[in-house]
Amino acid sequence: MADDKRPYMIMAQAIKKADTRYFFEDYTKQAQATIRALNRAGYAIVPIQPTRDQIKAAVDALQYGVNRTTSVVEPVYRAMIDAAPNPYSG
Repeated sequence: MADDKRPYMIMAQAIKKADTRYFFEDYTKQAQATIRALNRAGYAIVPIQPTRDQIKAAVDALQYGVNRTTSVVEPVYRAMIDAAPNPYSG
């Protein structure tokens, strides 16, 4: 995904639509619009280092006895994303 420019375009469009003023821009409004636009497009903003809640969610999602990698990785990944802190709560 390093070469995927789609998130940058989503953010740029969200900022452009969020606040059309030339002076006294509302950067909080722009940031919130950007996060919402990314979420609608299927992206999430998560911490680089997983939180304790994310790690616990990953452990809880593990299905022992499953041998297929996708059967292990996908549920763990989804659990960690779901347990990520809410960007609007801070």
